[in-house]
Amino acid sequence: MRTILMLIKKEFLQVFRNSLLWKILILGPLAEFLIFPFTADYEIKHVHIAFVDHDRSTTTAAVISKFSSSQYFISHGLKQSKKEVLQDMKEDKIDFIVEFPYNFEKSLISQQPTKIGITANAINTVKAGLGSEYVQNVLADYFSDFNNNNPIANQQAQLLTTNVYWYNEQMNYKNLIVPGVLIILVTLIGAYVTALNLVREKEIGTIEQVNVTPIKKWQFLIGKMIPFWILGMAEFSVGLIIMYAVFGISIHGSLLLLLGLTALYLLVMLGLGFFISSIAENQLQAMFIVFFLFILFVMLGGIFTPVEGMPDWADYLNYFNPISFFVVAVKTIILKGSTIQSIQPQLIALAVMAVLLNSAALIFYRDKVK
Repeated sequence: MRTILMLIKKEFLQVFRNSLLWKILILGPLAEFLIFPFTADYEIKHVHIAFVDHDRSTTTAAVISKFSSSQYFISHGLKQSKKEVLQDMKEDKIDFIVEFPYNFEKSLISQQPTKIGITANAINTVKAGLGSEYVQNVLADYFSDFNNNNPIANQQAQLLTTNVYWYNEQMNYKNLIVPGVLIILVTLIGAYVTALNLVREKEIGTIEQVNVTPIKKWQFLIGKMIPFWILGMAEFSVGLIIMYAVFGISIHGSLLLLLGLTALYLLVMLGLGFFISSIAENQLQAMFIVFFLFILFVMLGGIFTPVEGMPDWADYLNYFNPISFFVVAVKTIILKGSTIQSIQPQLIALAVMAVLLNSAALIFYRDKVK
């Protein structure tokens, strides 16, 4: 135990003596955590819209006015032809085209089938998807009022729907982005920094000095692991405080459960980092391996895109992806207030990964220094 404590002390001294290293470990991730959620904005605040009106009726004029009064739409008014407005869309001046057919008002009043054409500029798929919802909401609001005020339309049965968004009532993108960014930062500290740290000792030769001492290999790895585990937990805790103070996101579940889950996840990432450092010959190799795995884990893990929309082969790969398990558990604890029973599959999966990766790191390290 005394040997491990001495190694931990040595590691902390190395970190804080190197002014660049501790800034990268602490200040860099916190700065990214504060900046990124504001830049990764999934909300669409302004949508450029134009209209092609073949009907030229009071109803179509009222619908156009409804769009003009909305805070989300920048109206470019009526266009003379579809060809003209499509050219504007080609030049990215217009995001949406709303086209009213001939005899639109007459068909509407007489309860005849009629359609409104909505054309979206789908170069930006997020803007196209959310903007389409905005357009449909404005149209639905108008025609709901129209039906209520029209005596002929009122003869028909009406169906009104109300949307309720559980666990994210305001549909605030920060509730999804902020925990995801925090997960990324913890992952980087756990895997990336630890991998480079151990490989660096190989390159400068200090690890050979340790190998000729009576220090056991498992003591050396634990002494290396604990400081970065503590730093990762401290970083995550500070991130939770920022998440509440800056972004207004509170934890609906157990804080102790969330911290325990993160402690387990960090063991997985530390094991991965040390395993990579055991097989890499230099920092460049370690950096490329971690970078490849990191991108793969993040893209498949469901941090920014739902896993349900991925192909079947991605589902199978996610069985080996620790981020996919951690993301589900963190978001359900923070947003839904899930208990330990609800995240039991994720806890078991992370525990198995922690044991396997750390065991593999120790075995490969032993083989390298024989």
